[in-house]
Amino acid sequence: MKYGLLFNSDPVAGRDLAGCAQHAEEIGFSSIWLPELFGREPFVTAGELLSGSKEIEVGTAIANVYVRDALATIAAAQTLRELHGDRFNLGLGVSNTVGNTMRGHDWQPPVQKLAQFFTAMQDIKPSINVSGMPPIYLAAHGPKMLNFAAEHTAGAFMYLATSEAITKGREILGKDKELLLMQTCMVADSIADARAVARKSVSIYTELENYRRAWRNQGFSDEDFVDGPSDRLLDSLVAMGNVDEVRARLAERQTAGASQIVIIALNVTANRQPDWQLLQQLIN
Repeated sequence: MKYGLLFNSDPVAGRDLAGCAQHAEEIGFSSIWLPELFGREPFVTAGELLSGSKEIEVGTAIANVYVRDALATIAAAQTLRELHGDRFNLGLGVSNTVGNTMRGHDWQPPVQKLAQFFTAMQDIKPSINVSGMPPIYLAAHGPKMLNFAAEHTAGAFMYLATSEAITKGREILGKDKELLLMQTCMVADSIADARAVARKSVSIYTELENYRRAWRNQGFSDEDFVDGPSDRLLDSLVAMGNVDEVRARLAERQTAGASQIVIIALNVTANRQPDWQLLQQLIN
């Protein structure tokens, strides 16, 4: 099983970023993925992580197609490919209505927006001497986005999905595409403690209609998320329990169809920096 790490670099001092990449590489991660939040720029950060490591792959998960045009995206991806070989992966997505509206962008239907963006990318001929594009992955929840990913990309990210949804995603993508599962994990001896931390994490998404729609399609009702995530929702989406129980859930996700599990590690002390010892226990 290939494991990746979703790495929020914002709480980490810049001087420590290269060391984080080295740690992830040493304990056995195949890849590091950088979200686009409201702090560090993901392509610049990817360059620092690539410079500080030797073999691990680094990618964006995801770079928001609303906040940069196709030329800027290609230029960044091709520059990283030129400087670091084939270790950079380009993860793209549309983010969500709330985040993009806050930035001043007019929301479009996701497949329409992506179709325009991918068409624009195809027409760009970089002036630097680079052979080919890095693999492109797309954040996708529903069948329309997964079908788009199957047709235009190397694979898709899925997030906050049940095992049944992962299996359906695999069926849509087909056996030759990668399915990268962004899997939230919470290691704790007490299920009450685990749910308390997981609830804070998942609550960020319960107000977003794209996630609500996906969960309804996965068999949940409004009662599972309108007033915050229910225990039933949390137990279906988050790998919780002791180390062995979490590892068993990860194996379940692999069986369901994930080709790579990208770990989002929560912890009860609310420390936002990676717990390298715990991560090593989960993937080895």
